Amino acid sequence: MALSLDALTTLAAVKRYLGLTAIDHDDLLEGLIEAVSAQFNAFCDRKLRARDYSHLAEDPDYDPANALLSGSGYPELLLPQYPVISLTTLVVDGREVAPAAGGSGYALDAAAGVVSLTSGVFPRGWHNVGLVYRAGFSAAPADLAQAAVEQTAARFQESAAGQGRLGVSARTLADGSVSYHGGALLPQVQAVLERYRNRSLL
Repeated sequence: MALSLDALTTLAAVKRYLGLTAIDHDDLLEGLIEAVSAQFNAFCDRKLRARDYSHLAEDPDYDPANALLSGSGYPELLLPQYPVISLTTLVVDGREVAPAAGGSGYALDAAAGVVSLTSGVFPRGWHNVGLVYRAGFSAAPADLAQAAVEQTAARFQESAAGQGRLGVSARTLADGSVSYHGGALLPQVQAVLERYRNRSLL
């Protein structure tokens, strides 16, 4: 199977971390990469990898949950997905708003995913703001990618293919105790993900 665009790491990176060269477990590892990437998205309440969002029903990227927003009565609007790579369309109450160029319009803080009107406010309303934009990380940041590698490796080691540790919560070695987390986020992984959680959860 081929990894989706949501994958936060690669098969090669996970195999290198595990010291694997054979292809016997490639399908299992790719499935675990997808599962871990989905787990990270759910924990952070955002789509971490880059994708397109559109408020237009006829658009293949139509995503009303992320591109059809409700005005707040303030000049600023927080986009649910960020960082923003590009914002091609902003429509407020049926009227298209252009980027500010010395006059009225909008300004974009791409890293934070904040759109600001230079004049006026986003009128209060229900789904009265439409956008077409691309947001997310084109490539996973190094700490996020490494967290995905470590979590995927842990999931593999819990499986029957990964030395049969499935269902084992802990074992004691000569140099101390080694714990397995049964699918839960590893502590060091959760520490990384806390930095990427959606603002609405902070």
